[in-house]
Amino acid sequence: MSPSKARRAERPDYGWVISFGCKETGELKRLKVDTDPAADTSPIEVPCSCGEVHRVTVSPYRRRRAADEPFDLEVKSLDELRGG
Repeated sequence: MSPSKARRAERPDYGWVISFGCKETGELKRLKVDTDPAADTSPIEVPCSCGEVHRVTVSPYRRRRAADEPFDLEVKSLDELRGG
């Protein structure tokens, strides 16, 4: 295994980030998800700090969260935000 792959494999898991725009405030918001959201990319309903609930499309091109990266809302799984 190459050194870069070994480092990547040892990297701690800080979850995943899904970014979305809040139309009410014009701000970029970040949703932290503990499990990999790639399994289901159907839209989710995200309660925002502005008081509205935003419909967010989950992109398969999600990214890992950095250890010190701030987030606005945290869930274990996107299933928490789906109606079903």
